[in-house]
This record gives sequence, structure tokens and C-alpha cells, in this order.
Amino acid sequence: MRPDFLRVLLLSSACVLSACPAPAPSGPDAGTPPADAGTGSTGEVAPSSRDNLRFNNPEQLTAHFASALSLPPEQVCNELGQYSCATYAHPVALGGVDPYGMGLYEPLKTTGATTPNVVDRMALAACTRRVLLDLATPGEAVLFKGLELDAQGRLANREGAPVRDAITSLYQRALLRDPTEAEVGTLSRLATQLESMGGQTPGRDWMTASCFAVLSSAESIFF
Repeated sequence: MRPDFLRVLLLSSACVLSACPAPAPSGPDAGTPPADAGTGSTGEVAPSSRDNLRFNNPEQLTAHFASALSLPPEQVCNELGQYSCATYAHPVALGGVDPYGMGLYEPLKTTGATTPNVVDRMALAACTRRVLLDLATPGEAVLFKGLELDAQGRLANREGAPVRDAITSLYQRALLRDPTEAEVGTLSRLATQLESMGGQTPGRDWMTASCFAVLSSAESIFF
């Protein structure tokens, strides 16, 4: 055995036996929070200084929408009633792959021009499904419980507790937080705007639009 190789071997063995400390990394530690992380003097959580949003892939997006609206994943969105929007019809636009159809084995590095349309399509389909189920079986409603509609199909009481409860439940399910007063007010006023458009079902349209606004928000589709 060569002498220089023997010295290296003996030195390595000595380090292992004596638990030599590992050298400190030269680059920044991505797992260490910045100095300004944590809570401020008021107890509120400080905004993150490390913006690193990740777009939900097709499976994640489907699972998120399904969980938020208590829908089976296969009922979230289907083109022509049978082709999954996320995993069959539009996987590439949502950051997925298509090895058999397009020969695409790795996801694209950036989202495409049609990605927002596909996300909106999925959110609208899922919300429409949830609203129809809640209206068909009020006793088993998940989101829109106890909402009364008048003879014109409008919300009977836009300022009532059922409307606020529906908005709160929507935010808790989709964004895992309570809505702010401003957010509650915005969605409550949306009912008036929809009624002014002269639709035949303004109350139902408000339920769908409110659900869609929250489910398709950046806070919902990124993590």
C-alpha cells in the first residue's frame, strides 16, 4: 500500500472515531429564517421577506379544491363530463407532464399563457358543483347553509348571519384562515352588484362567484 494513501486512510479513520465536526457550509442556509422573522411588538406575524411561492401541480390543485369543497376528486372538474381537467385535458398547462401524448417527461419551468384560464375553469367547475349540491340538499349543505332566497332568487338577507357564516366557512376551508372584515364586506356587496345585472338567479350566482373568487385567488393556488 502506498505510504501517502495509508496516511489519508489513517487520518479519515481517526476523524470518524473522534467525531470530527463537519465543515460549515459556504453558502447561505436556506432553512434558517431571516433575522426579521417572527412576530412584531403587536404580536402579529411579520410578513415573510423570502418570497418563494410555488404553484400547485395538477394533483395538488385537484386535492386542494376537493378538500376545500368536500367533493370527490373526480367531481372537481371534467371536460365533456368525463375527462379530468387536471390530469387528462390540461396537465401541461398546470405544470404537469404528458409522457404518452406529447412526449413531455419533465414539467415546464414556467406557467403558460393558458394556465390562468385552466385554473379558473377548475375553480368555477368545482364551485358550481358545490353550490348545486348545497341547494339540492339544504340539510346536508357544506358551505351555503341556511341561506334563504326571495321570490326573485335574491339573497333574502345579505347582512344576516348565514351569509357571514358562509363566507367565513369558505375562507377557513380554502385558505385555512378567517376572513377580514374588508373581505366579508367585499363579498357581501358582490350580491348587490350581481342583482343589478338582472340575472334570473342572483342568489345562486352570488354563491358561485364568492366561492370562485376565494378558490381561484393567488393565496389558494400557490403555497
